[in-house]
Amino acid sequence: MALKRLTARLVETASCDSSSKRTELRDTLERGLKLRITHNNRKSWALQYTRDRANRTITLGPYPEHSLDDARRWARAIKADIARDKDPAQIKQDKKQAQNSAQTFEELAIVWVERYAKPTKRERSVKDDISMLQRHILPVLGHIKAHDITKRDIIRLLDTMIAKSDARAAMTGEYRQMSHRPNRVYALLRTIFKWALERDILKTDPMLGIKKPIKKEPPRDHVLSETEIIKLWKSLEGANGARGRDTGSTLRMSRNVAAAIQLSLVTAQRIGEVLSVRRDEINLNDTAAIWIIPGERSKNGRPNRVPLSPLAVRLIAETIIMSDHSEWLFPNPTNDGSIDPHAATKAVGRSRDKIGIEDFRVHDLRRTAATYMAECGVSEYTIGLVLNHQSTRRGTVTGKVYNQYSYDKEKREALNKWDKRLWSILRRQTASNLTDSKFFDDQAAV
Repeated sequence: MALKRLTARLVETASCDSSSKRTELRDTLERGLKLRITHNNRKSWALQYTRDRANRTITLGPYPEHSLDDARRWARAIKADIARDKDPAQIKQDKKQAQNSAQTFEELAIVWVERYAKPTKRERSVKDDISMLQRHILPVLGHIKAHDITKRDIIRLLDTMIAKSDARAAMTGEYRQMSHRPNRVYALLRTIFKWALERDILKTDPMLGIKKPIKKEPPRDHVLSETEIIKLWKSLEGANGARGRDTGSTLRMSRNVAAAIQLSLVTAQRIGEVLSVRRDEINLNDTAAIWIIPGERSKNGRPNRVPLSPLAVRLIAETIIMSDHSEWLFPNPTNDGSIDPHAATKAVGRSRDKIGIEDFRVHDLRRTAATYMAECGVSEYTIGLVLNHQSTRRGTVTGKVYNQYSYDKEKREALNKWDKRLWSILRRQTASNLTDSKFFDDQAAV
C-alpha cells in the first residue's frame, strides 16, 4: 500500500498498478484514509481503523462524487465517533442487517390483521379491511420494505385509485368514479402505520401530512318514493335465481337474498346484520316477537333488540321454510355459514337495470324506513334507537352507563307504524302478481 500525502491533482491522475487488481493510496495527512483504485480505474474512499485489537474498514463512497476535502472531513468525523467509543463499521453493518431483515408492507399488514384487527374489530370490518388490502394496497406497496415506503408512494397509490372507475361500473359499462373507497383506503393505511409506530416497528410515518384524497364525500340522501318502494318490492318478489344466476327471473339474485333486502327495509336494520342472523336470535312468539342482535355482530358493539312487526314476522317465517330449518336464517349454499354480508350489494349491482330505480343502494333502505317513521310521527330519538345509532344511547354518561331501559315498547310502536305505512303503500299497487299473492292475502288477515 503506497503511503503518500494526497493532493487533488494526485487523486485525479492516479491509476491502478497494472500488476494488481486494486491499488490503494494512503493519506499521510489524515491517518487511515485511503483511496482505492480498481483495475478499471474506478476510485472510492475508505477509512481503516483499529477496534478491539482488530483492523476494521468503513467506506465513504466513490470519487469524484466525494472530493479529497470531503473524504478528509468525513474521516475526522468518524475518528471523533471512535473516540466516543462508537464503532462505525459495526453500526453500518447492523443497519444493513436490519434493513435486509425488515418486514415488507405485506408482512406488516399480516401481523396487523392478526394482532390488532381480528381481536378488536367486527368480523365484517376485518373482511372489508382484508379486501381493501388485497385489491388496492398490496399490489402497489406489498413488496416494498415497510420502512422504505415514502409519502410519494402513498400519494401515487391514492391518486391511482381516484382515477379508477368504480368496480360496479363494469355492470353498466359506464365510467363511474370511486366516491368513498379512496378515503377508506387512506384511513386503513393511517391505522396500520400508526399501529406500527406505537409498537416501534417503524420510526417514521409516511402518512404524515397527507390529507384525505376526497375532501368532501358526496352525501347519500336518496329516500325511496312510494312508487320506487312498490317497484323494488315487486322486483324482489319475482327473484328466484339460484346464487345470482340468470334463470329467466326478474332479478339475478336468489330468493334468500331478495328476502333479506325486504327484511332490511321492514326492520330498518343493516343488511350485513340481516344476512348474518342466526335462528336462535329470533323469538317469534305470538305477543312480542323480537330479534336480538348480539353485540359482537352489531356495528357499535352493543346488543340491539329489534321488535318484529307483523310483516317482518311473515317474512321470517317464510324464510325459515326456505332455509330448510338451518341454524342460519340465510344459509350459504356453499359452506356451513351464512350468506356473505356483501351478497346483497353485489346482487343489486347485477340487477340494477331490472329493478329500474336510478342510483339505488342497499343502505337507502334504512334511510327510507327512518324517513317514513318520522312522517308517521315517530320521534328522532326513537328512530335512532331503532337504527341502533351509537350516538343515541351513548351520547351522554346517563345514556351510556345509567339508563339501561330497553325501549322495546317505543321501538315496537315505531316499527309497527312503519309496517302499516309500508303495507298500505304496497297494497295500492294494482298488479295482480303482487296484490293478489298469498303473501298479501295472509298479511291482510294479521
